[in-house]
Amino acid sequence: MPRVSGRWPGQLRRCASSLMNHDVVVQFAAWVDRALNQKDLSPVVAYNFNLYEHQNETAVQLVGATFYDSTNEDWACNAYFSSGEDLFKLPHSLTGHDWEDAQRFAVRLVQRYLQRSTLPGPLKTCHAVAVGFVDGSLETVYLRRGARQIV
Repeated sequence: MPRVSGRWPGQLRRCASSLMNHDVVVQFAAWVDRALNQKDLSPVVAYNFNLYEHQNETAVQLVGATFYDSTNEDWACNAYFSSGEDLFKLPHSLTGHDWEDAQRFAVRLVQRYLQRSTLPGPLKTCHAVAVGFVDGSLETVYLRRGARQIV
């Protein structure tokens, strides 16, 4: 593996991930909170953060589904709720240009949101929360204790 400026590429990725500064975390939390306050979400049992690859950024869309099945990732297609065109944008300068790095960054961002949230909001009271590109696999970042496989 080639070295870049005396560092291995993996080390560069870890350094870039440490750039997830306070401003990004706060802006993301505000976006999630705003999206979740749009309508009654009581029918939602699971949430997914859809990722979309754009030319210079990765866009994030929040959807809530009324159905969850840990064995079938299509559960996220049954959207009762969506942030729609209100997307949170993660520039490649922050996440890197590789889709896998962008997904890892988004996963860490969602995990930070869940860890920092002190209230039992919709994301903590649902059965599951996942992150993934719309044409790829979903990564479950939260599964409520005792949650059933299919809801």
